[in-house]
Amino acid sequence: MHVIVNLQPLLTPLTGIGHYTRELTLALLDAGLRMDGVTGTRFEALDPGHPLLAAPTQAATLGASPLDERGPLWQLARRYLRNPLTRRAYRWLCSERLRRQGQRLARQGDTVYWEPNYVLLPWQGPSVLTIHDLSHERHPEFHPRERVEFFNRHLPESLAHASRINVVSQFTADELQALHGIDASRIDIVSPGVSERFFAVPDAPHATRVRQRHELPERFLLSVGTLEPRKNLVRVMQAFAELPRDEQRAAPLLLVGMQGWGEQTLSREIRSALEAGTVRRLGYVPGDDLPALYALASGFVYVSSYEGFGMPVIEAMAAGTPVLTANVTATAEVGGAAAISVPPGDITAIRGGLRQLLDENHEARIQQGRVRAERFTWQASAEALQASLHRALES
Repeated sequence: MHVIVNLQPLLTPLTGIGHYTRELTLALLDAGLRMDGVTGTRFEALDPGHPLLAAPTQAATLGASPLDERGPLWQLARRYLRNPLTRRAYRWLCSERLRRQGQRLARQGDTVYWEPNYVLLPWQGPSVLTIHDLSHERHPEFHPRERVEFFNRHLPESLAHASRINVVSQFTADELQALHGIDASRIDIVSPGVSERFFAVPDAPHATRVRQRHELPERFLLSVGTLEPRKNLVRVMQAFAELPRDEQRAAPLLLVGMQGWGEQTLSREIRSALEAGTVRRLGYVPGDDLPALYALASGFVYVSSYEGFGMPVIEAMAAGTPVLTANVTATAEVGGAAAISVPPGDITAIRGGLRQLLDENHEARIQQGRVRAERFTWQASAEALQASLHRALES
């Protein structure tokens, strides 16, 4: 079997879809599959040493990556791939690459195109399409207007043409059936996995370096995710800022993630907490630091209003950190009984959940979380994806 994958999710610092694309591409290569990657500039054979597949942990030994948040390539990719006009031009280039290079491959009968990011490029052969969530339909207010318009214009056609449709959770499978009438027989669940590095306890020197690099207090609460409306961080910050100031100082709330879209109004209490440093924004953190950040945290907070999966939930569980998450959408499915769960729209409930993270003994919950995280491996995910790719070839 020969697989073509669109590598666009790997061109900026990795968020959830980027990690998903990278890990599964590497797992397919490790399984011996022939793979080609398509970007706006190239159509090329892939191997584990390809620069776009470099491990996050290489940052410490290779120095600052050109795709680091402070680097020029990151700034260039972020500026142009987030602009509607230049993104449309980039997509056209990718389409042309695939059309020219793929015509011969499509006729060979053993080639399948995997699109890990919602919308298929033009392709005449078998294809597998991954859908991570349908928040743009349930909550268009959580997205920029042009993103909603793009998905509304192109997603139905992609769903109709895909040979197989992959989703990352049963919740997203149910959403596809409810919103688009997709027959369940066309859907395969290919959940994300948890990398082994999140299970490994950081050694003392590395933990000390991470603590010093980010000026971490002895105790802190951690949240990881792009700073955008869907992540519900304003309510989380409000709930935290309403705690007594001595409780805030005892365990500040640290926010890790790139700035997303949308200006959000911050209350007087949140502004005060930011000024006092009891709420801090760390920005985009290199992948090599994330496992230690999870492990050093007293609790992890991820109370999104809508998620198709929620990879940080199981990453924190793997690191042995108790989790507070939402009791709706996919995070309820992913966290299960191992997580403290609250309604994402209820600030009082979120505040109570934050206190639970800090005040209770969580040994049993931590053990449940580790066991739950062990269910999600990239090897199992790759096997599920391979099975879906084979079904696409046979359809």
